[in-house]
Amino acid sequence: MDRTFIDRIASDSERKTARDVAQAMLDGRTTVLEAVRKLVSLAHTDAIADVEDRRRIIGIASETDDLPVGEVRELWAPSALQIKDVEIARCEELYKAPFLEACQRIAARPLDE
Repeated sequence: MDRTFIDRIASDSERKTARDVAQAMLDGRTTVLEAVRKLVSLAHTDAIADVEDRRRIIGIASETDDLPVGEVRELWAPSALQIKDVEIARCEELYKAPFLEACQRIAARPLDE
């Protein structure tokens, strides 16, 4: 395994979380940006085995960190959300296909690997 970006070894719980988030994305239960936000800290561990998947997750997170997703949306003004929602939709479409491929690899990885 390439150790690029790995700051530490993941716990079993973190490996399971990575698989669960990836599976939620594959099942359509979460969005690209929500899943990326949950996986970005795990991309610095071996919970994300593939270096290209780690790069992709970290890159997407970096490119979209100004976009309101999840609970933080409650703190934003509706008029500001209308503007940001256009960019969110663009990013979701742009990153969806390559991120789904990464999620397939993450979800398929055995927990004990």
